[in-house]
Amino acid sequence: ASAGHTVVGCDVSQAIVDAVNRGESPHRDEQALIERVPELVAAGRLRATTDDAAGVAGAEVVVVIVPVVVDDRREVDFGPIDAATRDIAGGIGPGTLVIYETTLPVGTTRERFGPMLEQGSGLTLDRDLWLAFSPERVLVGRVLLDLARYPKIVGGTSEESTRRAVAFYRSVLEAGTDVRSVANAETAELTKLAETTYRDV
Repeated sequence: ASAGHTVVGCDVSQAIVDAVNRGESPHRDEQALIERVPELVAAGRLRATTDDAAGVAGAEVVVVIVPVVVDDRREVDFGPIDAATRDIAGGIGPGTLVIYETTLPVGTTRERFGPMLEQGSGLTLDRDLWLAFSPERVLVGRVLLDLARYPKIVGGTSEESTRRAVAFYRSVLEAGTDVRSVANAETAELTKLAETTYRDV
């Protein structure tokens, strides 16, 4: 939104949505957000909703950051992100770029979410629907700082998806941010898993 784009945030929490729409940052631990949210809402460049399909309607780019957790049996719970994906699929139109940033098993973006988006939207992947993965590498309380500090890794399900995702991040991140394309979505997914595993060891 600070880069001049119109942004719609979608969240399951009505309290978070209401705070944003009042012009308040729902996170009180990052001064830059506290300062920017009121002016961006007042300028009409930022709003929020609990309705995913309505929120993404007309969007050129949809960035999906929904938690994916591993339970006590070491099984991945895709429930929340699958639900969000189905809702998104019902709202997007031709030419939309969808980017996942949540830590995922390698192959999930292409093999799980690609078909779900195609089925729900009636669009064809890598023809009139573009799909990519870019690891989220930020911590609460310093999100804007981390976005500028760490390279943004980007990989798509096709060369065109990668190109579009790289162009998007270069248009929204601060000038000079290092945006790096990798071979494909699977490579980008693996970089996130490797980084997370390294930090957990």
